[in-house]
Amino acid sequence: MAGLAKVQSEVDERVQDFASVEDVANIQLAIRYFNYTMLFISAEPKKDETRVGTLASYLEQAKKKAAISSADIMEEKQTKLFGFDAVQLTYVNHGDWDKRIDTLLIFMSDSHIYTIRNSSYEVTYKSSVQEFKTLLESMEFHEK
Repeated sequence: MAGLAKVQSEVDERVQDFASVEDVANIQLAIRYFNYTMLFISAEPKKDETRVGTLASYLEQAKKKAAISSADIMEEKQTKLFGFDAVQLTYVNHGDWDKRIDTLLIFMSDSHIYTIRNSSYEVTYKSSVQEFKTLLESMEFHEK
């Protein structure tokens, strides 16, 4: 069992190609399912308080990292997720051959910054976002 500590997770190339907001090293779950809809869950440890202070500042960093312009933003709002204050950003993602619409949720615990992102093609967005809402309602949050 001592060898388990040395195991490094490998990140599939397709995940690397579509991880626009998330740091690949922090991705906890990446799923591609029906009609190429993708779900990413990421947990970034809070290490440097000067780098990330608030949800708003982290959201601005994420927008810059993913090159999300104000013209791409469809909706931005404050919400609650798993009992935490959260921000939700819905935007057009130009990182694929066809137009994708992403819904990004960001929330913070005492030790981590979490992102949950649903990404789907525009033609399947309405059904995909409903499935995403159902999935979120079925999830429970447990921090280690």
